[in-house]
Amino acid sequence: MRGAGKNSVLRSTAGLALAGIVSKAVGAFYRIPLTNVLGAEGIGLYQTFFPVYALFLTFTSAALPTVVGRYVAYSDALGIAIPETRAAAKRVAFALGATGLVFTALLAYPVAALQSRPQVWQGYLIVAPAVLAVTLSAYYKGYFIGKGRMTSNALSQTAEQAVKLAVGLTAAYLLAPKGIVLAVYGALFAVTASEAAGLFFMAAAYGKDVGKSNNFPASVDKRIYYDIIRTMFPIAAAALVVPVSGFIDSFLIVRLLAAGGEELSSATAAYGIYSGAVGTVINLPVVVAISLAVAVIPRVSAGVAKGEYVGVNKATGLTLGAGLAVAVPCFFALLILSDDVINLLYPGFSAEEAGRAAELLKIQSFNVIAASLVQLLCGILQALGAGRSAACYLAVSVALKTAVQAVLLPRMGIVAAPIAQLTMYALATVLALVRYTELVGKNPQLAKSVSKIALGGVIMGVCVRVVSLVVNGGAARLALSALIGGAAYFATLALTGAFGKEALSSIFGRAAKGE
Repeated sequence: MRGAGKNSVLRSTAGLALAGIVSKAVGAFYRIPLTNVLGAEGIGLYQTFFPVYALFLTFTSAALPTVVGRYVAYSDALGIAIPETRAAAKRVAFALGATGLVFTALLAYPVAALQSRPQVWQGYLIVAPAVLAVTLSAYYKGYFIGKGRMTSNALSQTAEQAVKLAVGLTAAYLLAPKGIVLAVYGALFAVTASEAAGLFFMAAAYGKDVGKSNNFPASVDKRIYYDIIRTMFPIAAAALVVPVSGFIDSFLIVRLLAAGGEELSSATAAYGIYSGAVGTVINLPVVVAISLAVAVIPRVSAGVAKGEYVGVNKATGLTLGAGLAVAVPCFFALLILSDDVINLLYPGFSAEEAGRAAELLKIQSFNVIAASLVQLLCGILQALGAGRSAACYLAVSVALKTAVQAVLLPRMGIVAAPIAQLTMYALATVLALVRYTELVGKNPQLAKSVSKIALGGVIMGVCVRVVSLVVNGGAARLALSALIGGAAYFATLALTGAFGKEALSSIFGRAAKGE
């Protein structure tokens, strides 16, 4: 495939995945001291804004990178120019972003009241401009995704997190003496500042890349707008399901916990530990799956355009294997070392809060694998043109999760939240995997890789468990566990040939011309 023959999917996306890890690491580093500054109740209040913000953000921008990337990849594969399509996509991005900004502002008070926090509705006004900034950035990111050049996107992610870290911690620290609410507002302002910085960076990189070709036609055929919106709809629908679920969580979990007998402040703190403290740790390995899912789009789209489904099968299989190769060791590490991880990252927690967080992290560790698979499979289905299927699977899974929460939360407390989330991801994974197999066929190499990755994970888990029993002290135990367990895991993958010589060659070497 043109543009994909020189390098494999993993090689061409290594920069994006690495930068994703770095940016998530910076984000985690930001959330950890922020949690210590705001406290459990403060981070719970901070977290209540993000499901709503993410919902508007997903509605306006989630489909744009995929759609623009697909158009650019198709056009490059077929050797044609699409200035009118790019112009229409950019105008659609601006219209969506502006609409999202207005609705976020207009619905600020009603949503805050629905979340039982009407006194903090101004927080939504603070993050509203970020909706426009992210949506415009999504167009530029889609262009670079389609070109298969991920450096600008990667650097933008890192820059955004760095700005958020600097502005957010400073503002929260300075405003904390004046009250939790103002400290939370300072942290929210950092979100808008970071997204504005990301937009500036992406616009500059795009302008430098396209040069004079950035002059779009003044008029565009209305059918192009229709085609873009029609293409965006199933992708946006699939992307919206999980944020809708998060939005429901933002008011449902606290209310259900209160219905079970907890006080409102205690319920808010429990939600903050679950979604903020523990969620931050879980999201770190999942970002690799997200990066791979986004970056595989141009190769899959180009393969579909040229009918090269054998190549699509290999590329998607290798991507799934790579995502699992990261998720599996993280699962074992977080499952076994949850107490040490929480105590190291959140020294400001009380003994009760740390114990609750560790318990949640044990359960959430299973979601590292489940969430990674869902992200990968849904991204692949969208690239294959099966976005409607992905949306339906996620919608059914979210309905199951909500039902499980409604039954278990008042009876079991906050531990029911990650259990419900696991049921959602498990169902979505099974449904998406069946559909993926129907579209691209079976992949024997992937099945072999998965079994060898699982074997490596078990061996690593045994090593980590032995270290945890022998070594005292959280930091020393974590360091030795990472060293010994990681060495055992990667040695197992190497000795068993988990990915095969052809896959390793495509990762580290040059593929044959036209392959």
